[in-house]
Amino acid sequence: MYRYIVSLHSIEAYLDRPTSGMVLYLNRKTPRLFALEEKARNRGIVVQWIKGNFPFRFPGVEQSKGAVLEIPAEPVSVPSLGDLVNQGEELSCLIALDGITDVQNLGAILRSADLFGVDGVLIPKRRSAHESIGVDRTSAGASAHVPLLEVPNLVRALSYLKGAGYWIYGADMKGTPAMEVDFKRKTVLVMGSEDKGLGRLVRDTCDFLVKIPMGGHVGSFNVSVATGILLYEIRRQQGFPGLV
Repeated sequence: MYRYIVSLHSIEAYLDRPTSGMVLYLNRKTPRLFALEEKARNRGIVVQWIKGNFPFRFPGVEQSKGAVLEIPAEPVSVPSLGDLVNQGEELSCLIALDGITDVQNLGAILRSADLFGVDGVLIPKRRSAHESIGVDRTSAGASAHVPLLEVPNLVRALSYLKGAGYWIYGADMKGTPAMEVDFKRKTVLVMGSEDKGLGRLVRDTCDFLVKIPMGGHVGSFNVSVATGILLYEIRRQQGFPGLV
């Protein structure tokens, strides 16, 4: 089994972390693709130039910009929740997603997670978007850098994190404005779906509910936008470089 990466930004990010079995396929002669070829060869990655359209060769690849990176389908996330906790620092920040099924939202959240130095993103194995070509493309390469961990039961995972010293903050329209909440501690930000919000058991597991004050006429932010705004406030309070 293989994964196929088609976003040029994502391909560049994965080439910076080469793994055994990677193959870069190219079918257009452009300066950017020549640069990708050179980068891949310098890292010992096999490069193959092919003729014809990629969709006929690679399952699920409907379009590309002339490059496809083939990666053996091994998980790139941390192997366990315990490992993720052990790697976390004093002001560690994690994200947990409850019912986020849109791949573009997941990709955009991973992009914000990378920019704000999030240590990992938790998703349930069921009723959730998962790693895919669409996620890689939308994340602009961030999916290569942010551990994405599937958990069998999100409530149990959050309870485990509470026992490990994390505080759980759920995004909810009835919560306290984020600017009035103390995030200077190990933090898990839990985001629910745009239509249903947080599930009842997930909400009950949270230590605090937080919201973004809003004006205007529409009902709410897109979930990926809301995640970015809340991450900014969390990391600003935690003294993340460049935000203080």
